[in-house]
Amino acid sequence: MTKKIIPYEFEKALGSYQQPTTEDRYLNESTKSAIRNAWDSFSVLDNFGRVWIQAGCVHTLLRTSKANASYLIGGIADYDKYRDGEQLYIRGTAICQLLDFNIQNARSLQRENYIRFCELFYKAIRDCSRARELRAEFYEHLERTVGRLKQDRIRSFGIQYDELTNEPLDLRSCEFSHIRSVSLFPELAGLMENGLIVNKDTHDQITRSAINDEEELLQLCEINNWNTSWFYRYALTN
Repeated sequence: MTKKIIPYEFEKALGSYQQPTTEDRYLNESTKSAIRNAWDSFSVLDNFGRVWIQAGCVHTLLRTSKANASYLIGGIADYDKYRDGEQLYIRGTAICQLLDFNIQNARSLQRENYIRFCELFYKAIRDCSRARELRAEFYEHLERTVGRLKQDRIRSFGIQYDELTNEPLDLRSCEFSHIRSVSLFPELAGLMENGLIVNKDTHDQITRSAINDEEELLQLCEINNWNTSWFYRYALTN
């Protein structure tokens, strides 16, 4: 993975959430402590209020071997990973999917219950007051910035032509078209670098084609013989 278009800032989740408990008296206390310590020591919140976990403890959370955990991490999409120096973080939603899969394929009720106990920690961190506070701040930031993206990009780069079709830009009706969609990549929604200035007809065609990321947009550009130079500039930031 190369650097992201935006760096994440992390803070420890420990102290922000109330630790869950279980009344299952058949679960071993040392195993429960290992799960608890993994979440306490290796879970973080990013500056958008979302949960991440350091890759080194995934085997503890999934109740599997380090080799199996490494294999599963390898199958996680790059978008759900973030490397900060030597440390690899996995997005909490990706971990939650693995937990859910393992609950439904646990091979024993006891292992299923350990993983269910582990899942309670993810939900506790996700729903804690600090995570909600960070998400609220991000929502407010988006509301302030998204409406300014079109004018900011036009002014910053002196844009006079549709960045995809190269046709003269209609300054009255042109639009800011996100490269990675707002619905799937909300943390990028307020970034000027994550969009292109295009005429309304161009943006309408992108919308009709249900484009969600740079790879899909590149394909659409190749089909329509549009400009593709933006793709290589964008790829350098991701």
